[in-house]
Amino acid sequence: MTSNSKLESFIANPRISLWKLTIPMMLGLFVNSIYILVDTYFVGSILGEDGTDAISALGYVMPFYFIIMGITFGIAGGTTAVIAQYIGKNDHHNTSQTAMNSLMIAVLLSIVNIIFTYLFGYNVIEFQGADPNVLRLALEYFYVMAYGSIFLIFGIFIRGILIGEGEAIIPMIALGIGTILNIILDPFFITQYGISGAAYATMISHIVVIFIFLYFIFFKKITYSNLNFSNFSFNLKIWKKIFKLGIPSSVSMLIMSCGLFIMNTILVKDYHVAGYNLANRIENFATLALISLSTSQVTIIGMFYGAKQYHLIKPMIRYTTMWAMIIGGFFSIISLSFIDQIAPLFFTSLDSQSVLAIESTKKYYLVMAFAYPFIGLTMVSSRALQAINIAWPMMLITFLRVIILQCSLTYFFIVILDYTDDVIWAWYAIAVSCVIAGLIAYLMRVYFVNQLKEIE
Repeated sequence: MTSNSKLESFIANPRISLWKLTIPMMLGLFVNSIYILVDTYFVGSILGEDGTDAISALGYVMPFYFIIMGITFGIAGGTTAVIAQYIGKNDHHNTSQTAMNSLMIAVLLSIVNIIFTYLFGYNVIEFQGADPNVLRLALEYFYVMAYGSIFLIFGIFIRGILIGEGEAIIPMIALGIGTILNIILDPFFITQYGISGAAYATMISHIVVIFIFLYFIFFKKITYSNLNFSNFSFNLKIWKKIFKLGIPSSVSMLIMSCGLFIMNTILVKDYHVAGYNLANRIENFATLALISLSTSQVTIIGMFYGAKQYHLIKPMIRYTTMWAMIIGGFFSIISLSFIDQIAPLFFTSLDSQSVLAIESTKKYYLVMAFAYPFIGLTMVSSRALQAINIAWPMMLITFLRVIILQCSLTYFFIVILDYTDDVIWAWYAIAVSCVIAGLIAYLMRVYFVNQLKEIE
């Protein structure tokens, strides 16, 4: 499909186009998030006596893994926005150059990750307090995953290119096949190679995902971009545009990771920490719809922005805002209705600590139910600004929400006022921070969107 036909289809049916992107993207993100859960399940069930240590080892590796994922998804999101804008301009050359240069960024990130892992991997795991056996297992998994990150990062950037072009079906198919393959391979490889076998299985599945992408790109010719290394040239201007729009998103994800660490230290009680991390795990799945919706609008708004069809941007933002708050409200209702049934599923035994952790999680959702519509408001407002070349508010709002409000208020209630046992005050702090951040994001979005011509 040509750039003009893509743009025309989005202009003709922007709302239908939005959902054609959002639904496949949501399904793709869902299956992609299963990778770690699959590894955890098979490692724990197959390795017998070593299973507990192996699961602990995965826990020590995951924070670093999520940081890499956050940085990659953030910068790949910048690629999505830039490509959408060039398609809106009907600029085939720069669309192709953006795609090729973004793949070079993927290679660079992979190299940096491998070097960092082998230079500091041991220190990263040891610093967290792992005992010798857990440390050994963690490093076995960590080093293999470092090699596998080449294919993971490359795949994320190809997905970013395709999403920027308005193609969400192929990423969904590729990630679905990769997840199924990982489930099939995990038992065999773990049995043969222990915990490193889980990493090998995941790496192979990522390689297969890459080949599926390449098949559709080169044989089915699904892309508007011309991914041809013979025509590739380093373009500093494009690198700057990608990083300008992508780095704030990456930094935002790093801030959230830091916030999680800070909250874990402030909460003190192990069962409150467990309850908070369980709540976050459930939220990560539940907010996939919001992530998909806000990302889809980047493609559509970016194309409208590139084509200077400013009059189409405001109605699209109002529409995505409405649905973001509806989805957030829906999750609020679901969480309040079913958290009693969901929370115990994550515990193998209901001892006294587990019961207390579950109660913490229930209290969390009792309070946070009122904040989820505002989380949706924050997401769509921040990503809408990214689509029109204004990405820094995303980083600022995240810092304000997580560090200035959430962590500070929690510290005030839990440490200064000594409400150590009454954890609901910490949950109030999180909810209030989300509401305030949502309102600020909305006001900033209104301000900048109203000045579109001046921005251009």
